[in-house]
Amino acid sequence: MHSSTSVQMPALCSIGNIVTGDDLQTQLLSSPKEGIRKEVCWMISNITTGSPPQIQAVIDANIIPPLINILSNADFKTQKEACWAISNATSGGLHKPAQIRYLILQVALDGLDNILKVGETDKQAGGPRSVNQYALYVEEVGGMITIHNLQSHDNLEIYKNVFNIMDKYFPDEEEVDAAISAPSLDATGTFADVTAPQGGFSFGQQ
Repeated sequence: MHSSTSVQMPALCSIGNIVTGDDLQTQLLSSPKEGIRKEVCWMISNITTGSPPQIQAVIDANIIPPLINILSNADFKTQKEACWAISNATSGGLHKPAQIRYLILQVALDGLDNILKVGETDKQAGGPRSVNQYALYVEEVGGMITIHNLQSHDNLEIYKNVFNIMDKYFPDEEEVDAAISAPSLDATGTFADVTAPQGGFSFGQQ
C-alpha cells in the first residue's frame, strides 16, 4: 500500500465509486480503451471473490451483461479478466443458488441469441422459402416452453433478453398461443366454455 494519504484517498474513492452500484461500471466497461476495460474487469473480479452480498451488488448494478459482451468482443487479456469476474461470482455464490441461476440464464440466453443469429443469417442467404433451422431445433426440443416461461422472470434484464429473442426469432408465437387458447367444440357442435373477453368482443368491418 502506498504510504501517502494523498494517494490512498483518491484510490479509495475510485474503488468506492466502482462498488456503489451506479452506472459508472457499465460506462467504464464500454470504454473504447482496452486497457481501461481490462482493469475494470480485474477490479470486478476481485469484488466477486467476496461475500454473497458483494456478488449481489454486482448483479444489482447490472454489470454481468456487459461482462458477457466483453467475453465475445474484447481482446484475450480483457476476456480473461471478464471470465474470472464471472467465474468468481459462480464460486462465491454457491451459498445463494439464485445468483448462480441468474448467471447461468444470462450466459445461456446470450449464447442462444448468438446461435439464432447464425440461423437467421443462413435463412436470409437461403432465399424466401428458407427457415431458421436453429429456431426449429429449439422448438422441437421444447425450448419454447422454457423461453416463454422466462418472460415472467423477476429480473428485468433477463425479461428483456427473452422478449428480444421471442420478438426476433419466434414472431409467430402469439399466433400459436391464440390457436392453443381458441374455444373448443362440445359433442353437439357448439362452442364450449366461451366467455366474453374483458371489455367485450370487438368486431371489425368486412
